[in-house]
Amino acid sequence: MITEDNISYIPKYVQIQNYILQKIKDGIFLPGDRIPSEAEFSKQFDVSRITVNTAIKELASAGVVERIQGKGTFILSPDKSGDKQPFAFASEIKIEPFEQSAHRPHKLLEHGIIQAGPVLCAKLNLDQGAYVYKIVRCVCQDGLPIELDYNYIPLSVCSNHTFDSEALERIFLHEYVRKYFNKKPTRLKIFINTQITRDMDISPLKLEKNAELFTWDNFVYKDTEVLAITTTVCASQLNKPFITLEF
Repeated sequence: MITEDNISYIPKYVQIQNYILQKIKDGIFLPGDRIPSEAEFSKQFDVSRITVNTAIKELASAGVVERIQGKGTFILSPDKSGDKQPFAFASEIKIEPFEQSAHRPHKLLEHGIIQAGPVLCAKLNLDQGAYVYKIVRCVCQDGLPIELDYNYIPLSVCSNHTFDSEALERIFLHEYVRKYFNKKPTRLKIFINTQITRDMDISPLKLEKNAELFTWDNFVYKDTEVLAITTTVCASQLNKPFITLEF
């Protein structure tokens, strides 16, 4: 298993995006500036140009940069980037764990402020050692926990908020954020087979020795800002669909 100290877990294209966003935050990349070419990023991060292209395309879709054929990629000013339309899941796409859990209320196990480790800080684009609000929930079947949700929200997003324990057991995190916080989600992004970090106690699952786990991260975004993350852990189940598309 990858340890929390090894943040190479983060997909390369996300590392490239984080690099660009950090340069913008630090004032090194300014509106109108041309960023390095795909070839330069490919060499710097030791990845294929396809990976770089994926990173840049997503930033362009989010309105962070603009690609001009024959000239390069340029940083957009905030007023221009606001014209971009965010992407979202179509209603015909069903995420099976969401569909199943909607009919099985969550049980709240714990919630409170913790200091985030290196991996979690990297996921949330926070400074190392930052504090976050952690919420742990489980889904039960026949009285036994079969799925654990570890939810993390930066304090900048949930400051001065008193959490509603009843609501946390009824709705998903992205729905909670949309309902109760000032910053409203514009999109979700899901990564599968993600990392378990040190703060996650999976003992309630009562897994057999050497049992395989299935994990996924659900990132909640407002444009390019990560508002929250849910890491879900359950026993691996063969021949179970994760995504269903209905036509």
